[in-house]
Amino acid sequence: MGSSYEVYNPFLDSYVKFDEPPRRIVSLNPAVTETLFMLGLGDKVVATDAFSYRPEEAKRLPKIGSYTHVIWDELAELKPDLIFTTTGAQKDLTRQLLQKGYKVFPVPVPITVHDIVSGVLVVATVMNAFEIGRELELSLVQKITEFKGRAKRKRVYVEFDLGGPITVGYPTHVSDGIRLLGAINVFDDVPIAYFTPKDSEIAARDPEVVVLEPKRLVEHEVQRMKSSLERRGLSVLLGKAHFTRGDFLAHTGPSFITDALPWLLSVLSA
Repeated sequence: MGSSYEVYNPFLDSYVKFDEPPRRIVSLNPAVTETLFMLGLGDKVVATDAFSYRPEEAKRLPKIGSYTHVIWDELAELKPDLIFTTTGAQKDLTRQLLQKGYKVFPVPVPITVHDIVSGVLVVATVMNAFEIGRELELSLVQKITEFKGRAKRKRVYVEFDLGGPITVGYPTHVSDGIRLLGAINVFDDVPIAYFTPKDSEIAARDPEVVVLEPKRLVEHEVQRMKSSLERRGLSVLLGKAHFTRGDFLAHTGPSFITDALPWLLSVLSA
């Protein structure tokens, strides 16, 4: 058997073929970027999207796009062996890349904590890095096991500042993570991943803990979220509020398990 191999991709509904493990990767998926570095394969990444700044080394790589676009001239100059994208918001971009002849591997958006672990194995499979992939998988599973059921059973409301208030429903890694810890997302019964909640509904569900995620943890961003709650008649929530450092719970890479879950546990155990 030769060194070539192929990996099935459900979004493409076909196998992606490789003559050898990719050596020049463009990652337009922040979770994949982080995963590649955690697998010890960061030296294969030649460029990323603007939101791939985990780990620190990824910040120094060229930024050639975002969730919905790339700088086509710069991408062509890089001559990547493979481009990682995600599903959801990047479906159209993935199609454009494929039409231009690039080899693309979209990794699904996780809707559970265990999907994040599965994503690690997907990336490891694509990179033909089976052993280190399994080691990272098992270390993440061990951490999940350590955290499971340790929080107090409190009702939690999560709000992201994405140009307006957005919360999380049942099919999200955030809601799943809250439940895994032993608490309950107040909108866990909503079958929509991310949506703008009605203010009256937030109040009616009477959360005991409020987690607010600004774009960045700086004073003016924090004040903007506080002012938004006050304008919406929800100032009572501020006394229950805990602010994340920004782009923290929303991130779908392995550090959601290694960093975000422990932080959530500390908040929910108080």
